[in-house]
Amino acid sequence: MRICRFYKFEIEFEERATLPPWKGNLIRGVIGLHLKRKFCLREDGKCDLCSMIFRCPYGYLYKTPSKGLVLKKISGFTKPYVIKPPLTSEMDFSEGDSLTFSLVLFGDAVSFENPLFMAVKDMCRHGLGVKGKKGRLVLRRVAVENPFRREREIFYENGKMYKTRSWISERDLSIRIGRMFMLRFLTPFRLIREGRLLRDPSFRDLMSFMSRKLSAIYHQYLMKEPGFNAEEVLKSAERIKIIESSLREVRFRYKGEEQVFLLGDMVCSGAPTSWIRKSLAFCQLSHVGKRSSFGFGWYKVVS
Repeated sequence: MRICRFYKFEIEFEERATLPPWKGNLIRGVIGLHLKRKFCLREDGKCDLCSMIFRCPYGYLYKTPSKGLVLKKISGFTKPYVIKPPLTSEMDFSEGDSLTFSLVLFGDAVSFENPLFMAVKDMCRHGLGVKGKKGRLVLRRVAVENPFRREREIFYENGKMYKTRSWISERDLSIRIGRMFMLRFLTPFRLIREGRLLRDPSFRDLMSFMSRKLSAIYHQYLMKEPGFNAEEVLKSAERIKIIESSLREVRFRYKGEEQVFLLGDMVCSGAPTSWIRKSLAFCQLSHVGKRSSFGFGWYKVVS
């Protein structure tokens, strides 16, 4: 079964620009702005009142509510995409400097890949950067990748579009992991339970959030049961221990509020079951924790 498509964007600055150290929020916001400008049909721009939300690229990717398959029809449901932001903290860019970021679209959200591509091109044409220090860019290349199979197809290059067939399938999630493995967080993550930050999460805590994320995306965007018993997965997760952790706190401001995130490595010991391995592989794509669509909670499994 097809799960998602993984797009890697390679852009080059045509003008000098200044970007923030953390670029996920900026890239997400600018792409969303251009999607809304190009495709929103409502004069008031209110997605919650729109009967076209499930057919609108901006509404579906950025504002889609639950379809009612898992939860009540609420807003702020798990989004069908994830941004994998540039990992550099470099802020000043000159003409000719390059930058890369990736986007993952899950399930039926892949139908909006062309509008998304158009929004990225608009972002490049209008410029990227902090207020007063934006610079225009050129989109050099877009590739569709499968990191599990190490496959890569060109989607766009030198002004020309190409047909691509590459998908990440459920079979690709059956990764091999030894009894000793490490979760290396590439971007900060934030797990909240009953309104409190988990500052020292256990492996079971992590798997609880991961299995919930997998289940939500399967139901909402793949229209499929994930096929595992969550209670059994969590019981198996209790047998995997974190034997070493280098997590440290990092702070971000969001809507005027300072929030604590965690960043670092977690070394785990135990025998992961097939569904634990699939969950770990899936959430390498979807990320884990709060604001994962912004790029937070991106990790790599090192076995």
